[in-house]
Amino acid sequence: MPFEKGKPKTGGRKPGALNKTTADIKARIKTFIDQKFEDISAAIELMEPKDQVAAYLKFMEYILPKQRETKLDISSLSEEELDELLGRAMNKVEEQEPDEE
Repeated sequence: MPFEKGKPKTGGRKPGALNKTTADIKARIKTFIDQKFEDISAAIELMEPKDQVAAYLKFMEYILPKQRETKLDISSLSEEELDELLGRAMNKVEEQEPDEE
């Protein structure tokens, strides 16, 4: 059945879903690391300090998402829009600050 304009696509994987091969490989890697964690930790302890740091940083690449630079062009916003954005940002900051008593 050919695609008909105006009708949504219904087949295929959902956005963000891993294919079966990727999911299988990730599961195998996780199992391997879980089984060898003590050996890996011992090997890292034997490394030079600079190499230990390099190993930690390499592991972090797989744990923490990479940060991307975000550019915001506010020159086209009105005063009201700027005030609203600033107010929302200030509220977020205030929500994150611990209460000082």
